Formats: sequence, structure tokens, C-alpha cells
Amino acid sequence: MFKRSLFEPDHECLRQQVAEFLDAEVVPHHPQWMENRQAPRRIWQQAGEAGLLCRTIPEDHGGHGGDFRQSVVIIEELAKRRLCGLLTFLQSDIVAPYLYRLGNDIQRQEYLPGLCSGRRIGAIALTEPQGGSDLHGLRSTAIRNQDEIILTGEKTHISNGSEADLIIVAARTGPTDCDGASSAGFDMLLVEAGTPGLTRRRINKTGMPALDTGHLTFDNCRVPEGNRLGASGMGFFYLVSFLSIERLVLATYAQAMAETLLRETVRFCATRRTAEGTTLDYQATQFRLADLYSEAATSRSFVDSCIVDHTAGRLDNRNACIAKLRSTELLTAAAAAKLQLSGARGFCDDGSDGPDRATQDVLDSAVQTVWGGSSEVLRNVVGSSLANML
Repeated sequence: MFKRSLFEPDHECLRQQVAEFLDAEVVPHHPQWMENRQAPRRIWQQAGEAGLLCRTIPEDHGGHGGDFRQSVVIIEELAKRRLCGLLTFLQSDIVAPYLYRLGNDIQRQEYLPGLCSGRRIGAIALTEPQGGSDLHGLRSTAIRNQDEIILTGEKTHISNGSEADLIIVAARTGPTDCDGASSAGFDMLLVEAGTPGLTRRRINKTGMPALDTGHLTFDNCRVPEGNRLGASGMGFFYLVSFLSIERLVLATYAQAMAETLLRETVRFCATRRTAEGTTLDYQATQFRLADLYSEAATSRSFVDSCIVDHTAGRLDNRNACIAKLRSTELLTAAAAAKLQLSGARGFCDDGSDGPDRATQDVLDSAVQTVWGGSSEVLRNVVGSSLANML
């Protein structure tokens, strides 16, 4: 849709390989996964065998040693097909980098090869029932007791949460008062499935239903001291640093999906006959689509610039927030336009990928303005940073 100079020939070769795998192994089964509210575990190992996982992790840890643009290729191909049952970037670009950059040699050797191969499924647990996107409201606690850490608290809306073999959990290093206030720092803990005191249940959603989403309860879970990730008390600093990457990843996904919806809407309007021609011949339609196209072009340029910056190791947190905010807001606008311009067909469901998917697209787009930091939180982050410009 837009001319880009971001990729090299090897990236385009990877794109073809990813497209072939997704069209053969994922697309035909995705409707069933949406009904089941989860994808089968085997698809993660198949994705690992096909080279879709952990492209940026070094080869000696099981990865491919590639640059971030390889991850972008995979994210975009998932988004173009609106696939949510196998969001490889949750594992490859959010969970695995925590382990690679913060983990010690033992932790890296223990967990990274499994994440890279797909034999392990990873998750990161930040969001809590009362706090949502607000990290300052986090109440889970991690209290040291000799050579163990006692983890207590709840996490909710955790992607891959009910199926994950390894969960990175953020918790405070001291108790909180009745209002959730605490001067304690944060710890990042590696919690394995089956840890006594950990209970999980799956959350059913109308948006992105094939994405496994869980509610986790930690009832005095005893986590070995060796499962602390990084330095004690530094968790908040780590989270702020890594959230920039997460938000760029989510922006990349939202931008590619928005462009797909816009392309489909234009195609449908150009072929839908009316007494005066086609739907696209109406000025009202042209104006609405022109505005969306202009917003998409602007957002594409900005997201790509952030991808270049992150590849070079200089991603700015404020820019990552802007990229995620604008791309997800664009996506909701594109989904709403597709639904409206599809007419009655937009509310139907015959299992195809045509205009009748429009209602699901609206629901899926709504999820993306919330996960990884809601639009309101992102606006606050950007707004509070503006004083630095004075």
C-alpha cells in the first residue's frame, strides 16, 4: 500500500516463507481455534521448526541471530491475516528478550532454547484486577524467606496465561497498605507451570477470541531465589525499558492490520454496485477513505522510523507510546469504516474473510487500544513528558 525502504532481499525471502507457513498451517484452522478460545500447543513447536520464533535471539541460545526487522516481517504477516491464535511476537519479542537481557547464564540455558523451539510457551504477567495498565497500582508481593521468595497476588488478562510453561511475574518486594501504596521496589520472577499455589483459569473474550488469555492467582507460591530475574528491586526500571519494545511490537501489528482493513474496504466499495455506480463513486465514501488513507500513510512513516530506531538500539519511549497510540486508534477507525461501508453484510457471519468479518474486526481492534497500555495511559505518558520540551 505504501512505498517502503525498510527491508532487504533476505527479509522478503523470509516474508515468503512465513506466508507459506501461515497459509498452510494456521489460516485453515484459525476459525476453529476462535471457537475453542485457544490454539493447540503443537502449533508453537511447528512455528519454532519453521523459524517463526525468536529471530533476534542469538543462535547459541537457540534463536536465529537476526535483526528486529525479521520480527517485523513475521508480525506483519500475522496481522495481514488477522491471526490472533498464534501471536509469536508475545514469545519472541516480549518474553524472550527479558530472559536474554536480564537472565544469568543458568536461566538463559534453562529457558531460552525451549522458547526458541516452541517446546515452551512463555507469558509475562503485569496487569492486575484493580490496576489495569497502571504499574504504580501493582499489589502483588514477593517477600524473601531464606532461599525462597513468597509470591502472593493476582494477575488478569494475561496473554498465553492459562497455557504458559513459564511466566515472568512482576511483584513488589514489600507489602502494600490498604490503598495499594508501597515504597518497595519491584522484582521480576520466573514462575513455572505447576508451581504449588499457582492457579489459572481461561478468560473468554469476544475480541481476539483465539488468543489464550488467563487469570492467575498466586497463593503463597514458593519461588526459588534462583528464579529472580535481574537485580532485586529494579523491576520497575526494567518494565519501563521493555514496555517501549512491547508497544512498538503492538504498533507494528496494529498498523499492518489497519492497512489490510483499509485495502479490503476500498476493494469492496469499488465492486459494490449501486444505482449511481459503485459505493466508491460517492464523494462521502471517497472523503472518509481519503482521511483514513492519509492517517495510515502518516502512521506508517512514523512506525517505520521507530522500527529503524529500535533496530539501531535508540528507540525513544515517548515515540514508542505515540506509535502504539496512533496505530491502534487508526485501526479502530479503519474497522469502524469497514463495518459501516459493508452495510448489512458487515453484521453477518458465513465464515468467510469478506465484509462479513467486519464485526469481528471491530471487536479485535478494540482489544488493541487496551493491551500494552491503554490509549488513555499512553496519552498521559506522552503528555507528562512534554514539560521536558520547555
